[in-house]
Amino acid sequence: MADRCYLYATDHLPGSREWEQQRQLQGIGEWSLDIPLTFQLLMSGDPIPVRSSIWNSEENIALAGEARAGLKSLTAYLALLPRTAAPLVSQTTEFFLRPENCRRYFVLECGEIFDLRGKNLAAQNNELLKAIRKLSLDIASIPVPDPDAARELLITPFSRRSTDPLDNFYPLGLGNWSSILYYQFGENEA
Repeated sequence: MADRCYLYATDHLPGSREWEQQRQLQGIGEWSLDIPLTFQLLMSGDPIPVRSSIWNSEENIALAGEARAGLKSLTAYLALLPRTAAPLVSQTTEFFLRPENCRRYFVLECGEIFDLRGKNLAAQNNELLKAIRKLSLDIASIPVPDPDAARELLITPFSRRSTDPLDNFYPLGLGNWSSILYYQFGENEA
């Protein structure tokens, strides 16, 4: 396992009749060891639990949400970020302007992350669903990273403090959009 969560775009809900005829997921991004805020915001468009396309589970351990509403939530949050984050905001905007990256639904696969925590996968998926629904109620109240705050680093004789002004924004899930993910589906499948 790669201990990641995966975000995809698709035109059909997993488990639907259309899905059974054409299973195709377009890679959007993946993130190690956590579920970043940007992924959660993209899932905020009326999210529902669905069957996983990665895990062989009878339970609904993935989420699907309406892409346009999710993009609206993400855009609202990105507008709150300071000018320092402008390069990552532009990169995100450009990525989602490409039609292949914005289908009808986003699908979030977090089974690997849930498995790390050792609790029931479906229960964790439902907890995430509740958190995403709550998150989307008031975008303006979501904390924004301070661009001037120094990142806490373990200082060793061989390390130095980063001078990248974007360091505080990467943990939001920015700067890592890609159509090539560990798990590929459809045309991009290896």
